[in-house]
Amino acid sequence: MVICMRCWELRSFGADGLVFGERPDPVPGPGEVLVDIDVVTLNYRDLAIARGVYAPAQPLPMIPGSDAVGRIVAVGPGVQRWRGGERVIGCYMQAWDRGPSTPSDRTRTLGSPLDGVLCERRVFPADFVVPAPEHLTDGECATLPVAALTAWCALFDLAAARPGETVLVQGSGGVSTFAAQFALAAGLRVVAVSRSAAKAEAIRGLGVETVIVASEVAHWGREVVRATQSRGADVVVDVGGDATFAQSIGACGQNGRIIAVGYLGGLSTRIELGPIISRNLTIRGITVGSRTSFEAMLAFIEAAALRPVIDRVYPFAAVPEAYARLASADQHGKICIDLRSTQ
Repeated sequence: MVICMRCWELRSFGADGLVFGERPDPVPGPGEVLVDIDVVTLNYRDLAIARGVYAPAQPLPMIPGSDAVGRIVAVGPGVQRWRGGERVIGCYMQAWDRGPSTPSDRTRTLGSPLDGVLCERRVFPADFVVPAPEHLTDGECATLPVAALTAWCALFDLAAARPGETVLVQGSGGVSTFAAQFALAAGLRVVAVSRSAAKAEAIRGLGVETVIVASEVAHWGREVVRATQSRGADVVVDVGGDATFAQSIGACGQNGRIIAVGYLGGLSTRIELGPIISRNLTIRGITVGSRTSFEAMLAFIEAAALRPVIDRVYPFAAVPEAYARLASADQHGKICIDLRSTQ
């Protein structure tokens, strides 16, 4: 008799492509651990994959989702680090241990091209789960693998942000919220741009004093320069792509660093080289981060007693509704799916 687990599968691209189904129960092999998944959170990447935008050649069906926390319930042969019962978080990139990334690292990412975590149980390589911070809830832990680590690596691994510098964040989604929290905790000044006054208030609730409402100014990049006494931003975490990139360049001060994180407003953009050259700007892309960076971030979160911001929690049966919430772009913080909840 084959024992099955419940899961969500992406069987076709589009609004109706998510289907509730079953798969055979996984069994850990050598060097692997089996984790009972408790809570999953969503990223914009998950929505882009479901729409067929991010990875249109992705073979289907596929279990989506990349961020999860759970408990180890079995270990495979040769595993020494884990005994079972530990609460752990899975690493999004299942092969990137440390140092610069390699092309092959992108072939081992959860939720495309690998099956993801919207399932009751999943096998992970034993070296690519990490202990969950004790002071955080399951939902808070599940927010960390992609959005938090992207923000962390953008600020500290790539931009080398230093106390006293100014960081510009955009909106109140997962990466931007984490970037604001990390920057403030590390002694940086944060300026935020919001598309609405209501969201601006949510951002101020994080402790951000300077929030620019984009709908109220024609050129918010210039407003960032004005708000920083003409210095401009030292670091910009750009999540909008085409919709924001020109303004991000305009917001930068001398020797500014722009980290290209997302493309909420479009993948293609035109760049004016003049200010990049004259202000000696640096533009870098980012693909989340390594397991070593993940562990460094978790240590910082524990030392600073930071708590992730959660927008809403949905039951396992309501995954399409959670995706719809993500598509609305109305959330502040992360969207959680509790696999233990049926209501």
